[in-house]
Amino acid sequence: MLSDLGDDLLAHRKEIVGEWLRAVEQNPDITSVGHLKDEEELVDHLPELCQNLAELLKAPQSDQSRTQVSRAARGHGRYRWRQGYRLEEVIREASVVRRIISHSWLDAYARKVPKLDGKTRRAAENIIHQAVDDVISDSAKQFVEEQLKATSHLNSQLADALAEVRRQTRAADAAKTTKKRKRPSR
Repeated sequence: MLSDLGDDLLAHRKEIVGEWLRAVEQNPDITSVGHLKDEEELVDHLPELCQNLAELLKAPQSDQSRTQVSRAARGHGRYRWRQGYRLEEVIREASVVRRIISHSWLDAYARKVPKLDGKTRRAAENIIHQAVDDVISDSAKQFVEEQLKATSHLNSQLADALAEVRRQTRAADAAKTTKKRKRPSR
C-alpha cells in the first residue's frame, strides 16, 4: 500500500510542484521568492524530494533513501542561501511541502483507495513527516553552515583591513616622529 502511495506521489509530482509553487508565491512570509528570475530557480530541489519521498514510502527502512533526502536537503539549503533567502523562509517552504503532501495528496489518495486503513495512513504520515523534518533540519544546518562561512570570510576581511589600518597608522606615526626629529631647533 505504501509503495502504491509512492507511485501515486510520483505520478502527480508535477501537480504537487505546481500547487507548492502557487502556495509559496502567495505566502507573504516568503518574500525572497520575488527576487528569483524564474520558476526553475524557485522549484530547484522539489522534484528530487518527491522522488526521494516516493522511494522512502516504497522502502521505509532504507538508509539510502534517507541519505538521499538529507543530501538533497543540504543542497537546497546551500542553494537558497546563495539566492538570498532567510532561514525562516527555507523552513516555511518545507512546511508548505508537508501540508500539501500530507494533507491534500494523502487525502486524495485515501479517497481514491478506500482500503487505505488508519494504520497504513499513520505509517505514511509518519514517513512524510520524518522526511520533511529531515529536510528542514538538514536544509537549516546547511544554511547555517553557509552563513558561518560567509561570516568567517567577512571577519577575515575585517581583520585584514584592521591590520592594514594599524600598519598605516604606525607608518604615519613614524613619519611624524621622524619629521619632528629632523626639524631644526631654535
